[in-house]
Amino acid sequence: MFHVKRNQLARTAALAIAVAVVATSFGCASSADWRKQTLQLQAQGYTFAATKVKKAGWSGSGVWINKNTMVTNAHVATRALKLRGKDDYGNTFNFNQIIALDPKLDIAILRSATPNESVESALVPRPGDPKSLRGKDVKAIGNTGGMGLSFYTGKVTNVIGRPGRENIVHSADISSGSSGGPLFDGDNNLLGINKSISHALRMSFATPAWLVAEIISRAKANWGVSLAKAFSPKKLPIALAVKRRFCLKPGQKIVAPMQVVGTADLVTVVKMAPTAQPLFFGLLRGRKLMQKGRVFKDVFAAWALPGSGVYAVVLVNHKKAAKEICGALGVGRVAWEKRIR
Repeated sequence: MFHVKRNQLARTAALAIAVAVVATSFGCASSADWRKQTLQLQAQGYTFAATKVKKAGWSGSGVWINKNTMVTNAHVATRALKLRGKDDYGNTFNFNQIIALDPKLDIAILRSATPNESVESALVPRPGDPKSLRGKDVKAIGNTGGMGLSFYTGKVTNVIGRPGRENIVHSADISSGSSGGPLFDGDNNLLGINKSISHALRMSFATPAWLVAEIISRAKANWGVSLAKAFSPKKLPIALAVKRRFCLKPGQKIVAPMQVVGTADLVTVVKMAPTAQPLFFGLLRGRKLMQKGRVFKDVFAAWALPGSGVYAVVLVNHKKAAKEICGALGVGRVAWEKRIR
């Protein structure tokens, strides 16, 4: 028998009611038109490349949840200074404010400068048993390859993860560019937001709509921050997960691993006295070397990571070095969400 404290039950019931209210407030989607609901997105911004910032553009997908609010993936919105959406009828919208960002769930909520009066999406509330969704028919819409909206069908194969961090696993064979696009159930209700694909497993993953509803509920008092302010590359808000001092003798190394869940821009800070004898630097994803270089002095570097996983920063003092080298190493991420609260 399970024993649950009374106040814990009260909190759970209150959250369930709040999510249900948020979900129903977006109306009934029985007459919804996915061609109006779904948006192909084009972002203009930049990316991190170690010690440099480079201009970049990329594509993604999104879905209206009410007349002026759109949801997409955090990794689609992050570092976008301009974000434009277009529905399947050619109507265009500019999204100039971001009101919520959850890197772990890979969700971003944005507001349009021009309201769209004709669309709403009903968000599916959390089932009593999320695994009861297995076998349900689903359809996914995505901006495949940045070439326009494409339509995919499949079934829910599983719901995995602990409460508050669930993922819907489904068989709709979405492709690159579908990030942030909707996953609808058979009644055209919004079941989830697509975020990643495993070609090896032939599976697609989506953040459930009930978690999106919780993000909306928490952010309802936030009027939004301009994209230019939220994602300016200047004076980055940093959250360091690793802080270590080191003294490396010739032939020694320091390894700083970091578990990344969701989407993140990794940051490395090296403090050391200028030296003619450099340290050798490496960035690993698992056992794969992503980048290497040499460090002669204090360095601040950042990378836009390709996805979740275990990353590691490695510093090595060459075995033929003339002397010991001391300093400090910090590894973490850009905490963009701090600018939006």
